[in-house]
Amino acid sequence: MKDQKVTSHGQNFNELKSRFQSNIYGTPKGKLRLDLIQEDFELYFVPEVAEKKLRVLDVGCGDAIFSMRLANQCHQLTLTDISTDMLDAAAGRAKSEGVSEERLTYHQGPLQEVLPAISSSFDLVIAHAVLEWVDEPAEALALIASKVAPGGWLSLAFYNENGLTYRNLLQGNFKKLKKGDWDQRKGGLTPQNPIPPDLVYDILQEANFEQVCRRGIRTFYDFMQRHVREGRSYEDVLEMERRYSTTEPFLSIARYIHVLYRRPD
Repeated sequence: MKDQKVTSHGQNFNELKSRFQSNIYGTPKGKLRLDLIQEDFELYFVPEVAEKKLRVLDVGCGDAIFSMRLANQCHQLTLTDISTDMLDAAAGRAKSEGVSEERLTYHQGPLQEVLPAISSSFDLVIAHAVLEWVDEPAEALALIASKVAPGGWLSLAFYNENGLTYRNLLQGNFKKLKKGDWDQRKGGLTPQNPIPPDLVYDILQEANFEQVCRRGIRTFYDFMQRHVREGRSYEDVLEMERRYSTTEPFLSIARYIHVLYRRPD
C-alpha cells in the first residue's frame, strides 16, 4: 500500500507517527483524555464485565496506548488502522509491555474496507478520535456499531464541533464560522471533520444502543490562556476537569466527548 497522508477514506498517519505521539500523548492534553476515559471504564465498564475474558476491537488504534491496557488484562485484542506506521507502533508497544502475540490480531487498511472483512463481532468496540478523520462519519459510525455483539459495549471519543465553534468564537474567527469551513491544514494533526454530538447520539439511539455515560474531555483546558495553564499543576487541572466534565453546559462544549454505549442482548 502506498504511504499517503490523505486518502478518500480519511487521514493516514504514515510518516506522522513521531509527531502524533509527542504532540498528543506526550502532553497534558493527551494524558487528560486517557485518564478521563479510563475513569469512565473504571466506573461503568469494569464492574459489569468482572472476570470475563473479552473480545476487543480497536478501530483506528494508533499506537494502542489505551487498548493495550486491556490486552495486559488478558483480553483478546484486534487492532485496525489505515497506517502501517501506527500498527508497527502498536506492535512495538505490545512487545515492550510483554503482551503475548497470541492475544493480538492486526488488520491494516481503511475501516470502510477492513471492518466488513471481519466476520466476528466483539464484546467491546473502541473508536477513539476516529470519526473526525473520515469523509463520511455517519456511515463509519454505523459500520463501527455493527461490530458490537449483542450485550456488548461501544466506546467512542470524538472531536466535538461545539467545542471548535466556541474556540473560534473566542478567537474572533467569524468569517470561518459563517462559511462553515474549518479550513484546517491538510496533513496536520487537527481533525478535518469535527463531529456534531447529536449525529452520534441520534444514530446510536436509532440503532437501539443504550447510552451508559457521557463525558466532556477537556471542558476548559484548551480554552485557558497559556500562562494560566502553565501555572496550574496537572493534578489540579484533572480535578477540575473531572468536576465539570459530566455537567452541562461544560460537557457539550468540551474539545472531545467520550460516550459508553451498551447494545441490548
